[in-house]
Amino acid sequence: MSIGQMVGENELAPGIVVYSYDNRIANEWLLTLKTYSEPLLAYGTVYTKKEDGYQSTVNLDHRKCKIFSGSDLPGCHVEDPLRVLSDQVHTFMDENVAKFCNKYSAHEAVKNHDAIFLKYESGDYFNDHNDDCPSYPRTVSSIVYFNDDYSGGELCFKHFKIEYKPKQGDCLVFSSAFPYMHSVKPIIHGTRYAVVNWYKYI
Repeated sequence: MSIGQMVGENELAPGIVVYSYDNRIANEWLLTLKTYSEPLLAYGTVYTKKEDGYQSTVNLDHRKCKIFSGSDLPGCHVEDPLRVLSDQVHTFMDENVAKFCNKYSAHEAVKNHDAIFLKYESGDYFNDHNDDCPSYPRTVSSIVYFNDDYSGGELCFKHFKIEYKPKQGDCLVFSSAFPYMHSVKPIIHGTRYAVVNWYKYI
């Protein structure tokens, strides 16, 4: 399975790697998302520490974007367009995470839940956060970008002073650990479509 022809690999910093591909299948995936995902979308949550532990809540002051999960599709027929998309994305991300682990001589990592599809519209953003947390231990993060015809929406790693503007077909893989805190800058114009998943050691 491939999103297309790989055209480059770029290490933005140790533990942050972009695998770039042509946009042939990214365009197909984008069309599927635009056509079928709207009824499933809802505002994404964040994990907040409470007196009785961590809770998942909508906090639009910290994260404002709409999402749906592959776990929302359990009753779908195997040929349902979103099910096919989810399966293809999982396979593609698995392959790129394997490349990343091999690059750093790390243990094999497997996904620990279903992918989350993301839609950022004008004004949407996600403030600084870490992917690894007590409720969901994560070792490696992976994001695939379906389009780049928008302004704003850069992914920023504050501790590395990196501001990355994704290109259509890019697969970004990075460590989920706390030094890799990151954010998504507000969308200025257009809509940003992506999918994210997280992996842990076997």
